[in-house]
Amino acid sequence: MKFPAISNRLLLPAFIFLLIGSGTLSAQVIKSEVILHTKALTLEEQRYLKGFEKDVIRIIDDYRWTESNYRYELPIHIEIFLEEATLMGSYHNYKAGVMAATRQGVQIRDNRWDFRLNRDLGLHIAEPYDTFSAMFEYLVWICLGFEADRLSVLGGSEYFEKARLITERARFENRFYNGWDERRLLVEALIVKKAYKSIREASFHVNAGFYYMDKGDTAKARPHLYEGMKIAMRGSPKMMEVIIDDSIFRFIDRERLAKVLFDLEEYDLLDNLAGWDNENAEIYSY
Repeated sequence: MKFPAISNRLLLPAFIFLLIGSGTLSAQVIKSEVILHTKALTLEEQRYLKGFEKDVIRIIDDYRWTESNYRYELPIHIEIFLEEATLMGSYHNYKAGVMAATRQGVQIRDNRWDFRLNRDLGLHIAEPYDTFSAMFEYLVWICLGFEADRLSVLGGSEYFEKARLITERARFENRFYNGWDERRLLVEALIVKKAYKSIREASFHVNAGFYYMDKGDTAKARPHLYEGMKIAMRGSPKMMEVIIDDSIFRFIDRERLAKVLFDLEEYDLLDNLAGWDNENAEIYSY
């Protein structure tokens, strides 16, 4: 299928309107929900951690993650699975797993997390480096990166770079380094690899098309959807939803895309998508 040429006049407004958004997003960019699973621990450790999730929510939600004035909040659901605990001096050392998810199709699962904790010292984000809060910095920066990619072309790069720097700092924590090599490789792929950069660019245009369809502006939605799928179809359809270990990164929502194209009566494009993404051809049927 030959995609029509698209003028910058049609593409530029999405950046402007998506930045404006709606609601409120100022210093409190993140709206977190945290669930702590402690059943695998001793009763003494469970008592030690009672109410701890409120402390985690406070440091995440109160931190100013971005200077940008995007006027909405980004909800992030976080679950911490405590598996093992040992006491060393005034610190409790833990082995744990963690899951972070957003409504936009990011679900990060990590079962290789070691950290130390002393609740009397309190929690903080950023400097000095902390084995507990570093994981949340890493997760939030990635979630913010995916969200920023929806607002401008490769707009999440600066946030992915912040996540990468967290992995570099972790290299100096030999005792609590478990899993950080894999985390570094993941975020470096998002920043550097051509396939990921292409699907991130495609994701912006497709989400801009969704935005304008929600506004009832098909004239602006259509060119963004064409541009997004032209970029995506240069690569593998598997890049629309990537599974790495147990983590899921949905760059393009197939079901929503198919529905929008059906509403626009873009039957030729639906047929081409069915041929290109043949393992999911039934999604594009009409």
